[in-house]
Amino acid sequence: MASWIEHSRKPYEAHHQLVGLSDREVLELVGSFRLCGFWRFNVDSGHLFGTLEYCQIFGITHCDGPLDLVRLSAAIHPDDLTVIMETFERASASQLTFHNLYRVKTGPASFKFVRSVGKFRADDAGQGDVIGMTYELFPQASTTIGFIPDEDLLKG
Repeated sequence: MASWIEHSRKPYEAHHQLVGLSDREVLELVGSFRLCGFWRFNVDSGHLFGTLEYCQIFGITHCDGPLDLVRLSAAIHPDDLTVIMETFERASASQLTFHNLYRVKTGPASFKFVRSVGKFRADDAGQGDVIGMTYELFPQASTTIGFIPDEDLLKG
């Protein structure tokens, strides 16, 4: 079920500043619209760090250090987990920007849709992190996200 789309890199364009919004205000507005969390995956160590909101999306305990990948992985629909891991590998190897649509458990046999948007961020040595944000999707018109989820799909 997971899908991913490669995006070419485009330069940061602060169009919101043209109408008088700061970067901080944009983040506040995005966070107010939907439950939205930010994360960083260190490619070398394999550690994942996330905000409190990121952990809330997956129903896991937040901590200041690396997150529990076993618990996080268990919250993702099994059919989607492999594709998500593949996306991280491709994003790191090819330094791509991507987004994934996948399911997260909300109960023993029920799921919600979330979307992760991320990109590879290189350091001076060419190593780096995959960074991004994850947010909950609500049912929307099919023209907005490409389809209307079938209730059976959300049951797993």
